Amino acid sequence: MRSQRTGRRYLAGLAIAFALAFMVAGALGPANRSPCYPEIVFVPGLVALLIGWRAWSMNERSVTLSAVALLLLLLVLIFSHLLPRAAG
Repeated sequence: MRSQRTGRRYLAGLAIAFALAFMVAGALGPANRSPCYPEIVFVPGLVALLIGWRAWSMNERSVTLSAVALLLLLLVLIFSHLLPRAAG
């Protein structure tokens, strides 16, 4: 039981760390030149961070919430290439 709780916390911490890294990389990377910058970086990053934080504090469904947070970040990375770019 203790090892399962440790694993769930590890996965939730990983989701939180990836959400923070996503926001930092988005702020420093080429995404800040896009007209959809806040929608690309900060909204999904904050949502993933909140979901990861919720997974950290829960016992049941924490694996599901962590997976949803990581999947959200992955989907945003994949589909962000379809958004319009700034000219120049």
